[in-house]
Amino acid sequence: MAPVDSEVVELIGVIYDAVVDPALWYEALDRIRTHFKLHNAILGVNRFGHEPFSMTIPVNIPEQYLALQTPEYGDEVLRLWGGADQVARYPLEEPVVLSDVIAPGTLAGNKYYRDFGEPQGLDDQVAIALTRDRRQIGNVAFGRHRDVGPVTEDVVAGLRVLAPHLRRAALITGILEEERKTRTMFEAVLSAVRSGVVIVDRRARIVYANPVAQAVIDAGDPLRNIHGRIELRGEVVAGALETAVRAAAEGDVPLGRRGIAVPGTRADGSPFVTHVLPLGDRNVRAGIPGEAIAAVFVADRDNDPQFIVDAATTIYSLTPAEARIFELIIGGHSSADIMREIPISANTLKTHTKRLFEKTGQHRRADLVRLAAKLR
Repeated sequence: MAPVDSEVVELIGVIYDAVVDPALWYEALDRIRTHFKLHNAILGVNRFGHEPFSMTIPVNIPEQYLALQTPEYGDEVLRLWGGADQVARYPLEEPVVLSDVIAPGTLAGNKYYRDFGEPQGLDDQVAIALTRDRRQIGNVAFGRHRDVGPVTEDVVAGLRVLAPHLRRAALITGILEEERKTRTMFEAVLSAVRSGVVIVDRRARIVYANPVAQAVIDAGDPLRNIHGRIELRGEVVAGALETAVRAAAEGDVPLGRRGIAVPGTRADGSPFVTHVLPLGDRNVRAGIPGEAIAAVFVADRDNDPQFIVDAATTIYSLTPAEARIFELIIGGHSSADIMREIPISANTLKTHTKRLFEKTGQHRRADLVRLAAKLR
């Protein structure tokens, strides 16, 4: 693995300074854009629903251009990046370069570029999705001045190192607070899950267990109660359940999924899948005491492809982009298919695939398919 630039490590520290003092977000973004010779930066979050909310943290953007942050121009920005469907495919935490994905001739015909980018001398941009679900979107983007040239691979590599820290710092400081809430009522969880359910707090302490789950706990396989905390026997990766609960507490679980899957085996060798589902908007009338953070439930062997990806992500510590590429590879997609689906450049795909091979100890795509079969 290539060594990380010491200045990039220093930037990580600057990012977490903004956790201590959110007023330092401007400085953090300014330091990042200066280090990578980027012209400007903007971190934006838009929430939808009954309490709409919009905020931006702009850096080196004149006031008259900030006035262009309107719904009309928002549609133009989406078109610039390939449309809503295309944007939805960009993985979280992965820097995406505009010049890699834009269709020829798009810039000249785009109103946002003509009114915002061109007057400021911008001819390229790199953006990172921090959150994206039905209730909100959050991104950070950096513009590149034409005098410096297009965004290069070394800039992408550096931002890739910073991306998970930007996302986590934003979560901690509450900028992406909505991502902590999955809007799942306690009763809805119980009605949707046919197996035993255990409600836990952020330290995995048992808040409530339904009768089916209590029977499993009493048997001690695979769930057990150790001094009030839920523990899991037979984890494929030791401590995976605790890690999943902590991720749920910190809002680190993408919405639109049923949670984090933790695979394991029972005492008799039979496989099981523990799902950790984050909870939000807990219903006080349900009478559930304590700080309920997540629902933990156990299912039999699961052939859902998403479980296989979850298992690989847990075992091999895959990044969101690596996990998405793994999912597409085992689904039989070619390199060309993957670059269209995400989309990313050939060099970026090559970099992610190499790291995927290194982390899993595999050497070919066929090996990854066989690995998926074992995880299944």
